[in-house]
Amino acid sequence: MTTITLKPNGPYLCSGEFTIAGRPPAKAALCRCGGSGNKPYCDGTHAKNGFTDPGLLPASAAAGTAAGGPVSVTPLSNGPLKWEGPLTLVASDGRTSTADPTFLCRCGHSANKPYCDGTHRRIGFVG
Repeated sequence: MTTITLKPNGPYLCSGEFTIAGRPPAKAALCRCGGSGNKPYCDGTHAKNGFTDPGLLPASAAAGTAAGGPVSVTPLSNGPLKWEGPLTLVASDGRTSTADPTFLCRCGHSANKPYCDGTHRRIGFVG
């Protein structure tokens, strides 16, 4: 099973059967503050730039967990992370959700974190 744990004020902690841009890491910490110099990976910039987010899912997120299977992650140019396949999101409070496909914010400014709401276009996110 592929899971993404939302670390409060920090990155997406990813584990399971997934590829990032075609490469299969065993684990990965992916940036969600928008400031990493090594996008899509976290480089710890969230601690320096004051990124704050409690790592919770919106109330509208469907509850559930996904079955196992391959998942692909595509960092969209100047936009979100596109996840395709059976993925489980785990919030800092333990609540889980699943969606396929799903688009997760990586600019740090979505009003619907962890999901993308298109804010990256308005703020000129590059990554």
